[in-house]
Amino acid sequence: MEEGKKTKDILVVDDSVLIRLMVKDILGGEGYNVVAAATSEEAVRKIKSRKELFDLIIVDINLPDQNGFEFIRNLKSEEKYRHIPVIILSIDATVPSIKRAVEAGAVDYLVKPFKAEELVKRVVKLVGSVKKEDRYPELKDLLKKEVNRARRSNTNLSLILAHCEGKIAGEISKIAGKIRSKLRDIDAVFEINENTLALVLPVTGREGAEVVVKKIQGELRGSWRYAISIYPDNGKDEEELIGFAKESLMKEESNSSQEDDKEKEEK
Repeated sequence: MEEGKKTKDILVVDDSVLIRLMVKDILGGEGYNVVAAATSEEAVRKIKSRKELFDLIIVDINLPDQNGFEFIRNLKSEEKYRHIPVIILSIDATVPSIKRAVEAGAVDYLVKPFKAEELVKRVVKLVGSVKKEDRYPELKDLLKKEVNRARRSNTNLSLILAHCEGKIAGEISKIAGKIRSKLRDIDAVFEINENTLALVLPVTGREGAEVVVKKIQGELRGSWRYAISIYPDNGKDEEELIGFAKESLMKEESNSSQEDDKEKEEK
């Protein structure tokens, strides 16, 4: 483990878009920085392009271009990754398969389908916890008040989630400040965490929210994804509004990942 790191970097290698998204969503929510690869070739590229080592590798046994056992053996042949822990993912829970994983260099074995709490438990055991506080509870309190106002006045309310892929630590506050300067006084901008912003726009429907997204895009450097949730169309309370926006973000990421995979196959 590298000293002085504020987070833990995890590489998940699996050809299933759904599995990659699940792992990123589950572990990302716990504060880990998760990088995904669909093939062993892509994983090797991402490993070699980094200056810092990954703290943990999570790999499927059945990859399209190489089996997971071979991938681990090749990885462990490099001195710098010899002591980096590896978790195997597989639908095969037989003793011979588990034995092969251990012999290849894996330190843990997780059977698909797996529960979120089980994945987190294994990761915490191997690399420790980096759980960070987010502001979703505070966002829920504000949304609850705004939903009540919108209900009484029979008006719309918009929630925008903006999520950045990759690290922008230290910049999120500056970005939030720039966005606030471009919005109305009644609007609110929340720094949910180091990669996510939430915008609460009273008396605003979908069309108005889409205008705001276009307005702020110029202030957001990097690869951002956006989700819009409207009261009452997409949710009758704060929980439903946040849930709809989060689900929309995941769907957008899933569609983007599938398009990327298709482009790679065509090449």
